[in-house]
Amino acid sequence: MTTTTVQFDVGSKGRIDVTTAATAVDGNGAVVIDVRGFDEFATGHASGARCVPLADLERRCGEIPTDRPVLVMCQAGSRSAMAAERLRALGFDNIVNVDGGFDAWSRAGLPSERQTGVIPLERQVRGVAGALVFGFTLAGIFASYWFLAVPVFVGFMLTLSSITGLCPMMSILKLMPWNRIPR
Repeated sequence: MTTTTVQFDVGSKGRIDVTTAATAVDGNGAVVIDVRGFDEFATGHASGARCVPLADLERRCGEIPTDRPVLVMCQAGSRSAMAAERLRALGFDNIVNVDGGFDAWSRAGLPSERQTGVIPLERQVRGVAGALVFGFTLAGIFASYWFLAVPVFVGFMLTLSSITGLCPMMSILKLMPWNRIPR
C-alpha cells in the first residue's frame, strides 16, 4: 500500500496545525479525511473533506488516496490521531494528523461547509423513539391494550442500547437517504 509519490514534510510527530493544513490542501493537493460520524460531519467540516468514519476506516481505506498527502481530521484531534496511527499500520505513508481538528479549523476561520436541514442522528433516534412510545401508548389506552407492547419493546431496546452501546434504531436511521453523504 505504500505507493505515495508526493512527500510532505510534517516533522517527526506526523501532525500539523490547521493553517499549515489549509496551505497543504491549496498548495500541495492534499486531501482531508474527516473520521467523525456522518451526523457530526454534516454539522460542519473542512471544505472538500471526505467523510470516512473511524469505525469504518479499515473497511474503506481503499477510498483514501495514496498518491498525495492525506490530512486526517476529527472534531478536536484525538480520534484523528488514532486514525493516522491505524492508517500508518496499514501501510499508508504521508498521513498527517490535523492538530485541534475541526474545532481549531473553524476557529481559524478556514473554509468550511455545513449541510443545512440535517438533524443529528442522536436527535432523530430520540424523536422516533418518543413518537413510537407516545403514539402506541395512546393507541393502547384508547384502542387495545395490545398496542402497549410497542412502548414496552422500545423501552427495553433503549435500555439494552445504553448497556451495550449498540443502537439498532440508529443503525437503521443511518441508512435513510437524508443521512447519507453524497460521494
